[in-house]
Amino acid sequence: MDGGQAKASGRAAKPPQGFSATALEKRLHLRKRAREDAAHNAPRHDAEDLSAAERAVLEAVGTERAHVDQARNEVKAEAERRLRALAPTPQDFAGPALDARLALKQAAGRVGHDWGEAAAGAAQARADLEAFKRANQLRRGAVYPSSTLLQAGLLLCAAVFEALFSAALFAEDDARGLLGGAITAIGLSGANVTLGYLAGFLGLRYLQHVRLPPKIMGAAAFMIFTALALMLNLFAADWRDQMAALAGREVDLGSDASFRFWSLLQLDSPQAIILLMLGAAVWVFATLKGYSGFDDPYPDFGKMDRAAHDAAEHLSTLRAEARRELEAPIESAKVALAARLEKMRAEFEAMNKAFDTAALKLEALDAKARALDEAAASAIHLYRQENAAVRTTPAPAYFNAPPPTVGPSLDALSGAANMIDDARTRLADAQKQSAQALEALLQELEAAAERLDTGGGA
Repeated sequence: MDGGQAKASGRAAKPPQGFSATALEKRLHLRKRAREDAAHNAPRHDAEDLSAAERAVLEAVGTERAHVDQARNEVKAEAERRLRALAPTPQDFAGPALDARLALKQAAGRVGHDWGEAAAGAAQARADLEAFKRANQLRRGAVYPSSTLLQAGLLLCAAVFEALFSAALFAEDDARGLLGGAITAIGLSGANVTLGYLAGFLGLRYLQHVRLPPKIMGAAAFMIFTALALMLNLFAADWRDQMAALAGREVDLGSDASFRFWSLLQLDSPQAIILLMLGAAVWVFATLKGYSGFDDPYPDFGKMDRAAHDAAEHLSTLRAEARRELEAPIESAKVALAARLEKMRAEFEAMNKAFDTAALKLEALDAKARALDEAAASAIHLYRQENAAVRTTPAPAYFNAPPPTVGPSLDALSGAANMIDDARTRLADAQKQSAQALEALLQELEAAAERLDTGGGA
């Protein structure tokens, strides 16, 4: 704001044409009049008033100085009128905040029921999970895969592997060929995998239950499914052995037949033994998958944990959507407050530009007025110097004092500067009010969200 003034004051000030010290001396014949006055010892050594020649200088400059002062007063009046017109208009910062507060309460009322239900459901699910862990003496988190698709795929791969291998073994002596062997192998592998999965899921998992009845039921289920799987695989191996015998093939038992473990199972063909071992391996794999591959090894722990997690996810999703709805009126209020504050800033900037323009004009006029004052002072000094050099009596005492100024002191923009300061204070207060309004709205938002989380309603 002071850049224009500094630039203007840096230029050399020159008086108007005909009002320099030299021009005044020529027009008023100051040297001649000084010598004439000195010859008559005028002004007297005890004189206190200016001489006629000095007053003539002030009168000659005063007319032009009056025009400059009049122009300065006009610029000052115009600047103050312009600044009053451009002064920042007081804005209502409470209105948008009140509207946003009302809209916030309405939005809280709309989402309050669903939010409360979701919060209560999540809290209940979490409480149920904690109660379940305490009742079953669990001090760990639930462990289960995020997706059971991969585990099901592994079981399917095991079933397909057993089916392919068994089909090749059955097809050797099956009258129906490879197709008949494949049909038999698919049924066998499917039943084997199913029995293994059930033995792990309904048997092994319940064996570690803290209560005795589920533990007994789990042991019974495991024994039943294990017996069924054993019967199935022994039947399949024996069937494969009988098929080889019916086909008229003589089984090579080796040279050392003193003791064979498989003779205890009455199995003679290597294909039957391989089929039994393959079925047992697939059954063990399916049992382990049923035990911990699809859910937490402890019964119902994974289900309870998923229920709590799903309830928390539902609450989080609903809370995010409701939060956006609650924040909408605050965002609208923020935009409205920012627009009003920006309007005041623009008006303040316009005031600054108007002040700078007036300051440049006044600086030029002030420089002209100072040049006139300096020219008058130089002319009077020339008169006094010439008078004192010629006279025979002492010069008056006032010769040593500086000449009086022609016009008033130069302080035309003090009122405009006060208006700028008032506008700056008003803008700072407006910024403070806007910030306080937004802060209060954010506090209202957080309070409303806290009430909805605790089920207190809107």
